Amino acid sequence: MKKIIAVLLAVIMVVSVALIPASANEKTNEVVTVSDMESVFADGENSLIVFVTGIGQSYSYLFDESYTEEGAFEKGTLQDYENYAPLIAEGKYSSRWNLFNSMDEAFSDMSTIGAIINIVKDLMVSTFTRNCSIKEDDVKTLLRNLFKFNLVDENGNSDPRVVTPRYTMPVSEYPWAEGEDGEMRSEARERFFSSIPCEDIAKEKFGENYEDYLYCFNYCAFSYTSKNVEGLHEFIETILANNKVGAKDVVLVPMSMGASITTAYIDAYPTKAENHLRRVIGIVGAWDGTEIIADMLTQSYCEPMSADLFYNGIIGDLVGEPWGYLVNVALRMAPKQVLRDFIDLAIRGLATELFGTTPSLSNMAPMARYEEVMATGFITSDVVKKEVDDFYAAKSRLHQNIANLQAEGVTFSFIAGYGLPFGACTPDYSFFGFMKNSPITNSDEIINIDSTAPGTTFVPYGTQFEDTNGRELSPDGSLDISTCLYKDSTWYFYEQKHELEHNNTALSLALNLATGYVTTVDSCSDPDGEYYYPQFNGARNLKPLKWYKEDLQRYCEETGYVLTAEQEAILAEADAMTKNTVNNVENDEAVMDKVHDMLVEIGVYEPEAEPSTLDNILNFGLKGLNDVVYLIFGAKGFVDFRIHVPQ
Repeated sequence: MKKIIAVLLAVIMVVSVALIPASANEKTNEVVTVSDMESVFADGENSLIVFVTGIGQSYSYLFDESYTEEGAFEKGTLQDYENYAPLIAEGKYSSRWNLFNSMDEAFSDMSTIGAIINIVKDLMVSTFTRNCSIKEDDVKTLLRNLFKFNLVDENGNSDPRVVTPRYTMPVSEYPWAEGEDGEMRSEARERFFSSIPCEDIAKEKFGENYEDYLYCFNYCAFSYTSKNVEGLHEFIETILANNKVGAKDVVLVPMSMGASITTAYIDAYPTKAENHLRRVIGIVGAWDGTEIIADMLTQSYCEPMSADLFYNGIIGDLVGEPWGYLVNVALRMAPKQVLRDFIDLAIRGLATELFGTTPSLSNMAPMARYEEVMATGFITSDVVKKEVDDFYAAKSRLHQNIANLQAEGVTFSFIAGYGLPFGACTPDYSFFGFMKNSPITNSDEIINIDSTAPGTTFVPYGTQFEDTNGRELSPDGSLDISTCLYKDSTWYFYEQKHELEHNNTALSLALNLATGYVTTVDSCSDPDGEYYYPQFNGARNLKPLKWYKEDLQRYCEETGYVLTAEQEAILAEADAMTKNTVNNVENDEAVMDKVHDMLVEIGVYEPEAEPSTLDNILNFGLKGLNDVVYLIFGAKGFVDFRIHVPQ
């Protein structure tokens, strides 16, 4: 039964989403005295670096009901910093998530179980009747229960048991607590550097007190943009009044969805005196949302590729080998139209129950498709509709607001990824391949390039402009940057997936832009210069190397192992690779493979085990079955198949 439920939920979620107590760092009310310190900024005045997180970078925490009862705290409620900060630091939460909430409680709810039973039963009936009899109310009930802790009310508030912490302090003052192992640790600090791994780069840039410069504006991805704007304004004013480095303004670094908050922020506070901005550096920012959201809300799929993906790809890939192949075959028990109707039901349910109640998600459709999306009627609340209308009015003024701030001396820079279809690299995002724009886009697999690099003209990934007259083309010929609105301050990373935070070149570029050592494309175009960042660069993902180094260090500390000269040379080669600001994927992977092999040789890792005979038999047999079935039936259900008999 659990397998059936898992596959069913995979269909619903994946396809439709195609879609401390006292410590040295405890916050106090003491007035911070700014010491005289030399500025690390090129023009001599310090600023605070404020990251505005993307959709999956802020963590939310669920607490049990005892913390929301009357009198649970001597003063205030769970939503007050003084109460939730020590609880989070001490790990006294039930669960945490960075996007979709924990769904464990949903399965103890009889209405959830009932909805699942009804859907499974109706799906089985539909298989025989060839007519989808799944009830929309069952789908909506299931979705509401599954996403209970993501949903917000009409005041923009989440469930009272949920906290998305906001730390109005530098990373250096994030709360710490003693863990069960007796070691002091900071959950907040760990979450920050795991989401935005800029620790080494920031330390090199700012010195030993680098954490005093770093701030993070956290917010729940399922929220009201207007509340986030007011929260950001209060956040900025608070940290400027209490910072350690003598800063009078901030450098805002919006990432992904964070760009939508920045769009609304500079509209609500359009002057430098009001918004306190010095620079804005967008990292894969959704300045104009993404076509994925518009396609989903308008139920626009890429036909016939979507059927092929469904029957021979996404769901099976999600389950994994070898059983994913069997799932691909089992899906054919239902007629194609029944599955299509089921998908439509699930997407409509998500549109009305999740997107239709959550302005931050609805605001992620591109401006040009605003009227088309709103015409679907997925928003039924007047409060939410006004929120969304107000945001799109602000977005219509974005580039004028930027121009006005530029006239005041505020600079804007953009770092983007391109050269991929939607859902190209990351298995969790593969369902984005269902969307209509997937085969015709040019993106970082989530956001199209004309959103992350405003004004950039493109042809579909993997193709080239045929008419090249008057164009300024990317090395692969798929982008024309002559139309880019901010051509002199926009950098492009080819085939870079959306999680750009593991591209240390991009983060290094961002911090050098933040501190003013890089200002324009021309200022960093000399290969022999101190700061060289080509406008067009390659992808990079150094996450594996980070794990290798951490595991090696731990192993050496525990065993006393001393590296040989040859092994030190391999690590030196890896360090040199990370310092090279010209990214080369093949070279990076070769170097990281060399480090991995060295760790296997030392004994840090076990050699990769060969698949068992049973695994080989299952993989071979089930893959063969899947391939034969696909060859015979194609992208159809079994009952859709007809043998053509010549007349």
